[in-house]
Amino acid sequence: MMKKILLIAASILAFNGIYAQQLPFFSQYMHNLYSINPAATGYNEEELPIAFSARKQWAGFPESPAVQYLSAHIRAYKAMGAGTKIINYKAGPLRKTGAELTYSYHFNLNDDLKLSLGLSGLFYQFYLDKSGMNVEQEHDLVFLNGSDKMFVVDAIFGTYLYGKNYYAGLSVPQLVNRNVDLKTDDIIQEKQVRHYYIHGGFNYDLNEDITFHPSVLVKLMESGLYQVDLNAIAEYEETFLLGLSFRTSDAIAVQLGYKYLDFQFGYSYDITIGGLRGNAFGSHEVLLMYRLKNFL
Repeated sequence: MMKKILLIAASILAFNGIYAQQLPFFSQYMHNLYSINPAATGYNEEELPIAFSARKQWAGFPESPAVQYLSAHIRAYKAMGAGTKIINYKAGPLRKTGAELTYSYHFNLNDDLKLSLGLSGLFYQFYLDKSGMNVEQEHDLVFLNGSDKMFVVDAIFGTYLYGKNYYAGLSVPQLVNRNVDLKTDDIIQEKQVRHYYIHGGFNYDLNEDITFHPSVLVKLMESGLYQVDLNAIAEYEETFLLGLSFRTSDAIAVQLGYKYLDFQFGYSYDITIGGLRGNAFGSHEVLLMYRLKNFL
């Protein structure tokens, strides 16, 4: 029985669930591309965007995942950008918390087109809360001897090609391929395989009032799995936003947003269409962003 419980925890640890992914994700990532690509750090020379996002996955499902992040990035000096992010993830008895530090360098290819390269170093800790686990054999050696904490170092590489009204990028999280095992007799273990995020989008003015923002994100995993996000967002008078996203084998997301001066608020609701359909009430996500002027 004990090993079955730990195997359940292992499935949470791997972030596999219904999506077969190891990394937590957000539906409103297109408003803060730094959240998926370190090369986007400092792409806007005039701004210092500070973003906070919170997501509750599969609301109504017991001990369902919840994740939050706080990030900021800036063009620090001439062609160099710098950024940082703090993230907290919790699912059942398992928690992952950590920080990310990012450096980027930007090249001018011509008057409009630019290319940047970015590298992030990640430092985070996995923690298994054994006190919150109901077990039949409290003295099982697997439960007693296993570590409840593990410190992990990893990296993300990215490249980003962008102009005034379009962009394309590639990022590769989990470069180190570290194995997370928590030393529980090899029961709770998961190799952090590399992911490949290919993304792109553009802005198109439909008329004087409405701007259309289509984008796509393809997520490839070395395990052979993949997922595609298709997004369409309409912005009215640079103030109101309405969007719709389709994530293959996962969900349809509806987005609402509002901009006022340098402040932006966003809310999205994911309608589950995957294997948990009928057992959960979808996923909620909130985005708060404030764009300061670059002071460097």
